[in-house]
Amino acid sequence: MTDPWGNPLSPDDQPPANPQPDDYPPAFAPNPGLTPEPTSPPNPAWPGAQPTPPPLPVPPAPPGAMPPPAWPGAPMPPQPVWQGPKFSGMAIASMVCGILSITCTGFLGIILGPTALGLGLASRKAITAANGWKKGEGMATAGIVTGVIGTIFSIVYLIFLLKNPNFITDFVDNLTTTTTTPGKLQGA
Repeated sequence: MTDPWGNPLSPDDQPPANPQPDDYPPAFAPNPGLTPEPTSPPNPAWPGAQPTPPPLPVPPAPPGAMPPPAWPGAPMPPQPVWQGPKFSGMAIASMVCGILSITCTGFLGIILGPTALGLGLASRKAITAANGWKKGEGMATAGIVTGVIGTIFSIVYLIFLLKNPNFITDFVDNLTTTTTTPGKLQGA
């Protein structure tokens, strides 16, 4: 016998031919309560025949285990499909509120922006605590970022409206006014 590098081993270094632990097999004392007692006398037609022991009881199945097939060779019932980690609902809500806070800049954005920020921070904390059973950290981050951007846009828009209170009415009036003078732009 040789070592992994091809060098011959001395007889002391060679592994035993049949290695077994010192206490193999373990010495078990028979349990008198579990030894089956003969239920019927041996059949005299067969010399040395022993009676068959009664069948052992079937252990109870663990909760959620599938039952065995109805007969030998029958196909097993379908096994439940393992489903991976689920997306965090708070992360999805954070991202949606953040996007809406940007698109609905103004009074609605001033409410949705901080909501997106709070939901995003809470969902990131919950995802970290779930040890991989929840996912959606990217959506939570997107909700935080868009919530901050939506809040800033809403604040700037509301300040602009406070400085120019007639902006919306002037804008709407200019949209609905038509000019009848050919070749001339209104206000030029």
